[in-house]
Amino acid sequence: MDQPNRQRNIIVYGKGGIGKTSVATNLGEALAHEEGRRVMLLGCSPKTSLIDLYDLTGDVVPILDLKRKEGVNAQNIGKAVWRSQEGILLTETGGPEPGIGCAGVGLPTAFGELKKFKGQIADYDKVEYNIYDLIGDVVCGGFSTPLRGGGREVIIIISGELMAIYAGNNILRAVKAVGGDLKVLGYVVNMRGVAREQEIVGAFSEKTNVPVLSCIKRDPATFKEAEKRGGPIVRTLPDSDVAATFRELARKVEQGSPKTDPQPIDSYDELFDMFLSFQSLDRASGQEGRNAYVARIPAAPVNRDKPVRISIYGTGGIGKSTVSANVSAAMVLMGEKVFQIGCDPKHDSIANLCGGLKPTVLDEIQKRGGARAMNREILKQLIFPGVNHNNHLYGTECGGPVPGKGCAGKGVDLALKLFEDHGLMEEYQFTLILYDVLGDTVCGGFARPLKYTPQGYIVANGEAASLTQAMKIAQSIQAAGQRGVNCGIGGVINNMRGVPNEEAIVEEAFGAVGIPVIHHIPRSELVQMAENLRTTVVESFPESDQAKHYMELARKLLNNSERHSLTREILSSREIVAITNKHA
Repeated sequence: MDQPNRQRNIIVYGKGGIGKTSVATNLGEALAHEEGRRVMLLGCSPKTSLIDLYDLTGDVVPILDLKRKEGVNAQNIGKAVWRSQEGILLTETGGPEPGIGCAGVGLPTAFGELKKFKGQIADYDKVEYNIYDLIGDVVCGGFSTPLRGGGREVIIIISGELMAIYAGNNILRAVKAVGGDLKVLGYVVNMRGVAREQEIVGAFSEKTNVPVLSCIKRDPATFKEAEKRGGPIVRTLPDSDVAATFRELARKVEQGSPKTDPQPIDSYDELFDMFLSFQSLDRASGQEGRNAYVARIPAAPVNRDKPVRISIYGTGGIGKSTVSANVSAAMVLMGEKVFQIGCDPKHDSIANLCGGLKPTVLDEIQKRGGARAMNREILKQLIFPGVNHNNHLYGTECGGPVPGKGCAGKGVDLALKLFEDHGLMEEYQFTLILYDVLGDTVCGGFARPLKYTPQGYIVANGEAASLTQAMKIAQSIQAAGQRGVNCGIGGVINNMRGVPNEEAIVEEAFGAVGIPVIHHIPRSELVQMAENLRTTVVESFPESDQAKHYMELARKLLNNSERHSLTREILSSREIVAITNKHA
């Protein structure tokens, strides 16, 4: 959107589940309440997180939904913009119809509608801060739109977790790719309780030449209470310590800062080694378990006329790749010859199976100047053997576009089509193919795996935001089935976060819409220990209770032939919060 020079445009980026919506909204509230500024919050994600946080379902219609249903005009643009009593404006771009179209393309479309009818939006011309809440898992051309236009300032949300830092580094790459007069204000650290977390983010800050603006302490109870009250902490719990931290962040943003020269880390290995330098890790840990795991692999895979195919979807940060990798390792012990396909621009799906991040199909396509240059032999070089699996497991990564350019969904679509067209599934005689798919945006490209799999499974947990997005993924899978794709909802996998009464919450939420929860995976420190070893729990700790949960889940997935449909409209965020509060 073109904005007058007196306005400041703050883009809040972060991976799924990192808390960027919390930061964007609390920053906006603090700027409005403490600094007396006029603020507009712009949600730039198909997940409509702002509407969910402010409990505005039914009161605000995302712009793209409004455009599809009745067209946007001077008379109805008000349906897409909410104004608080304090004068904060709020809107959501929304996303494409589930399973169709491009989510990224929707952003410039939505911004164009706002600009066209800005005269009908009260106080629009008085806004001093536009704060964009922007998805960071898919930094494609469309989702980098808010970075363009001049005078933009970026805040990146990270934590001390490895993949949060990795995503933050990718966002820096996108900023560098877009170029211009972009300014990176700094990192906001949403603390997760990782060992030596402040030291980790401090080292990352120093290496990338980007300052840490603020550290938000881990305080689940305060965030939960604000969620119950239907708004950001600064608005609902102004006397809390967390609210005071956000007010201090607002003062720093108001004061501004000199332009930095961000230096993204080029090598994932360098980033990984930096992270590991702060971990207490015995590199020999789990070796006995890995030896036992390899010894249990059947000599020959099972016989099957055609492979079983499974899709596992989940929003960023929910642990879908952890679940997928452990399920794949478990399937090997059950005699399967497994092919895991990572369908996420972060390309971290097979890292713990195949010994680290690997080159991607889309990288190779870009290097060779287009898909027409790809042939069977090139594609075979992008199928990597697992480290501990006796040639019973292989993996590949679809990858994503250059950060800030291209379309992530199209990359997934193209990569999967290439493997099918060249007959590589048949050549390798895989008996099980598992698609690990990002679910923040189930647009046309990310819906491609549903064309190959009779069942799509959804990873969720007991947090309200996770349940809200999991519901939308279920809606997308069902929509694909209704358009003739031979796929249904296999069920929900509860990858638990330690929320009180979490099993009951997830069971009740999905039971209300007719979708079964097929397994509850408990939270375990073994997951992080295994990932620090670049492996899975099933491989390094095969006799643990946690490994047994993954084995049981794998058996259920392999033997499940049922496909489910929603028995009613998906639950609104208001209904989900009511369920989580009931079990609090």
